[in-house]
Amino acid sequence: MELYISNIDLSTKRARLTSRELLSVATSLGGVFMIAHAFTPHKSVYGNCAKRLSELFEEEVEKVAALELGLSSDTDLADRIEELKPITFISNSDAHSLAKLGREYNVMELERPTFKEVMLALKRQGGRRVCANYGLDPKLGKYHRTFCETCRIILSEVPPPVLSCPNGVNHEIVVGVLDRIAIIADHPGPLHPEHRPRYHYQVPLEFVPGLGRVGLNRLIAHFGSEMAVLHQASRGDIAKVVGMKLAQQIVLAREGLLPLSAGGGGHYGKVATSPAVEQLRLV
Repeated sequence: MELYISNIDLSTKRARLTSRELLSVATSLGGVFMIAHAFTPHKSVYGNCAKRLSELFEEEVEKVAALELGLSSDTDLADRIEELKPITFISNSDAHSLAKLGREYNVMELERPTFKEVMLALKRQGGRRVCANYGLDPKLGKYHRTFCETCRIILSEVPPPVLSCPNGVNHEIVVGVLDRIAIIADHPGPLHPEHRPRYHYQVPLEFVPGLGRVGLNRLIAHFGSEMAVLHQASRGDIAKVVGMKLAQQIVLAREGLLPLSAGGGGHYGKVATSPAVEQLRLV
């Protein structure tokens, strides 16, 4: 690969190979070829490269082991594209920071935690499978809606697809994942194949309004992990650590009952405080 990569000792470098050539190199050496953050703008397969995987890989597309949804997409959005029906979806966190490592993840049915078993799960063979995806609500992702670089605004109020800024035809924009999928989709809504598992939406603790770093660290120290707070701890137990107002906010967030404003252009979406929590403040 040194023949095709300028500095092979650095990560995420461009390989001067076609998609099919890169797939061939990986599979010939026993590697596993997956599509990462498939819909985000700038450098992803669907976001910036092609409307279909088949345009890139032709008949070799069946060798693609899995497709990673990315933070601004989910199963409902991806399953609007017909060619993705046979492909297993995974939801993985980027390993750019320790605090976010493992924030998005998959649950798999395996006999034992081995590489071979994981490969069987991705291929859905021998009773192994990915049985759940956990990740952000796409609205909270950095690239869910189109962003105008000139106006510095997220065009979240305009129905998709948004391919230009209403404030100026020459404005530079970053097309959002929702807007891009609206353009390339085969179906107006999701058509899930039978093998597709449920996507579980998470609002990370750092997104919860009013919960600072001190409170977040106290919760993790008390319950053992952020996932235990998001999926297992009761409202009462959370309240013992950070108070009832924040406990109410966390529970409403994990139940999908807090208003969300969409992210775009590299900016995460935001979570609004619930009116019910505002009422608690007045008591």
